[in-house]
Amino acid sequence: MTKKSRGAKDRGLEDEEPRPGSSQDPGRSSPYARLTISRFTIHQVLGRGSFGKVVLASVPGRNTYMAVKMITKRDNTDEIMRERRILLAARHCPFLCHLYAAHQSEERAFFITEFYTAEMICGLQFLHGHNIVHRDLKPENIMLDADGHVRIIDLGLAQDGVTASNKIRGVTGTLHYMAPEVLLRKKYGTAVDWWSLGIVVSRMAAGRSPFYNGPVRQMAIKAITTAKPKFPTWLNPDVKHLTKRLVRKNSKRRLGVCGNIREHPFFSTIGWEELQERRAQE
Repeated sequence: MTKKSRGAKDRGLEDEEPRPGSSQDPGRSSPYARLTISRFTIHQVLGRGSFGKVVLASVPGRNTYMAVKMITKRDNTDEIMRERRILLAARHCPFLCHLYAAHQSEERAFFITEFYTAEMICGLQFLHGHNIVHRDLKPENIMLDADGHVRIIDLGLAQDGVTASNKIRGVTGTLHYMAPEVLLRKKYGTAVDWWSLGIVVSRMAAGRSPFYNGPVRQMAIKAITTAKPKFPTWLNPDVKHLTKRLVRKNSKRRLGVCGNIREHPFFSTIGWEELQERRAQE
């Protein structure tokens, strides 16, 4: 294990706040106050992306691990500030990755997030209720916490300020999880996240996407925009029905946008109130 060395002078952490539902006393300051990034021990790289990398880190003497997102500041200032803004909005939802603190040096910005995530539907509905679209929902951005609950991570590509009258454009995300309207360069809103959820559900339940999942980009685009979804014959009927409704080409008819996804038969055994209050057991 080695400590991350810093060439530039570090500044103190900002935005420290206790986690909702954590064991911290709400009246106390963050346990990471007055720390600099050089105090964290970097254990391993968890993943790399277009903006930087995420590492597993801890503070010596404290039995807490967290993910630290390191972003090169060059040409990414707007994206960094947008992600910080969205992370701060997400801190009130137990189903989303939370921001412990934000720190920056002359060259890099660091997002220190708790090493957990939460139930996907509740997380997406929280984001959408705050006019935020995730835009990169995929298995790599979904993790399990110590109690077996699911949380959504990586809000680096998320966009806020998205409403029915203020939709956005941009081919952003991971190809095989992108909705048709994204690939067709149309304006889009929260419906793109429900499409991505459908692909994730299919991958989890059937072990594969309902569309072409190979390396040829044009074949993937054609399948997503024009082909009908395909499922194995043995797939649970409720899962198949749920996925088919999530991956409708017409975004206005997509479950999550059209109809109450919580009332789908696949979720008939779910106690949503308990789930939202974190009382549901895996």
